[in-house]
Amino acid sequence: MVRRNPFVVLSRLRAIDEKMSRAELAVARSAHDEARDRLEAYRAKHREAIPVEDLISPVELRSLQLRGVNSHEALVRAADEFERSAKQLGTRTEKWRKAAADLDAVERMEARKRDEAARQARTASERILDDLLGMLHGRKEVTE
Repeated sequence: MVRRNPFVVLSRLRAIDEKMSRAELAVARSAHDEARDRLEAYRAKHREAIPVEDLISPVELRSLQLRGVNSHEALVRAADEFERSAKQLGTRTEKWRKAAADLDAVERMEARKRDEAARQARTASERILDDLLGMLHGRKEVTE
């Protein structure tokens, strides 16, 4: 069985989580934009003046009233949908920010580990070089 470095696994998982959060944010942003466009369309339609003749019958008056009520209800539904999409967009944005921050933390930790490993390797190579120089200096003293 191959044992994987848990730190590498964590890094990959955080990268995947960040990508998924970014994709969810894009979908939420798109849904929010569509909801806003729908709301604006309903507002514009609701504001349109309905042509009315000077004298209308009670049936026409009732029809006009129902059209106004239906328009208002559609406008309210669109506003509710826009509000829900705005909340979801906020939630997805926060989720993405957290995932991005987690990924950034892992990347900073990886950089610190690489720097520490490089420092340790440099120290070890300097120590070995000192030992070699000491042995060479010792041999020169023995041969002289």
